[in-house]
Amino acid sequence: MIRKNERGCNELSFKGKHLKLEELKRNDLLRQNDYLYNSIRPQPEKVEIKVSYLRHNTNLQGYHGIRDSEGFKKPSRSHSPTRDLVWWSPDISRPDITIAEEQYLNRQGIYDEVKPFLHKFTSSPAFLSSSRMGNFRFSMPINELLKSYEQQFCAGQKPNIRVFETVVYKQEVMYSIVIHAPHAQDLFSEHPLLQNTQDAVCEFRKDTIIWRPQAMSKTHRFYLSRNNQAIRIPTKNRKNYMWDNIGVAFHVPHGQIFSFSEAILIESLRLCEGAEPKLNPEEFVKCEFDPIRP
Repeated sequence: MIRKNERGCNELSFKGKHLKLEELKRNDLLRQNDYLYNSIRPQPEKVEIKVSYLRHNTNLQGYHGIRDSEGFKKPSRSHSPTRDLVWWSPDISRPDITIAEEQYLNRQGIYDEVKPFLHKFTSSPAFLSSSRMGNFRFSMPINELLKSYEQQFCAGQKPNIRVFETVVYKQEVMYSIVIHAPHAQDLFSEHPLLQNTQDAVCEFRKDTIIWRPQAMSKTHRFYLSRNNQAIRIPTKNRKNYMWDNIGVAFHVPHGQIFSFSEAILIESLRLCEGAEPKLNPEEFVKCEFDPIRP
């Protein structure tokens, strides 16, 4: 379905599905998307990123709203209760990339020391410490977010975790999951529960999201040699490609707040550098930035 998002931009959405890039290439509506069909040199395949932290990026106005209400909510009323969502994304650190690289090599039976290479391929906005939403970042462990959500919205029960949708933009594919209270399952009955399978885009395991990115670079500056070395591609031969991301949406009904104490909000807050293109009209704050997770 082609629709306009809340920023007024066109996007192609597939409700209740996580469609991989090869599946998207078979969709007639994407035939003209050159980014999707660009051929690329060999890249690391079937990499698994273990995501244990999520981040919520916002601008100055959003920051004040979160501090004043001591929590997270959707700023405006949605056209549907299923869109009353508070969005988070993976907060991936350099050690997370190192662990993913070690596991990637182990699955191939390679146990000798190899010069680090995966960080050269994980260069899309999904892996950068900068933000297109604004300079204010709240970063929290997934287990703490889930624990608070259970207490506030689920009466101590485990929340449901479902496949929400695949959304395709000009150069980005976003795979989202939705987390909601058991009593709200009728709202999301058309969305299948997230399954823990080896071929899924992502799965949830022991308070950790296992993400299997298919396109880790926005501009491919390297290719992977047979002996797992990152070989630089000359600038004139580089190509832009689709990059993928995952989004985690907590269902917060209109009028309610996903609350946290002031101490937790302050502890989780960092300033991050703004990145273009901005996703809202507010100008970025100019200041010294704290180091984001090492």
